[in-house]
Amino acid sequence: MFGTLAATSASLFALLYLLRRRQESFCITIRNDHLKVKRGQPPSYLLHHCHQLATDAQTLRGTIRGMNKGGRVVLTCSRSIPASYRQDIHLFWQKQSHQTEP
Repeated sequence: MFGTLAATSASLFALLYLLRRRQESFCITIRNDHLKVKRGQPPSYLLHHCHQLATDAQTLRGTIRGMNKGGRVVLTCSRSIPASYRQDIHLFWQKQSHQTEP
């Protein structure tokens, strides 16, 4: 019984993980003042902005993901990025998104 429950839980976890990854447009990791694109191709203006923030902070760590939702890309930032930096990234993204819309 426990084995069946464990196998079912593992299968559901794997399925949810794959579904989330499928919605992911890009993933950027920040470690101190280094950026690394893990998946996809984020816009260069976002990479430049994140690099500036990471260089200024020098102790910034976390991930930024672009998730496809309703035909748009929505950013999600990990909680390890301080709230003020998350807000800055989101505001920058919104501003850039509105400028590139027709």
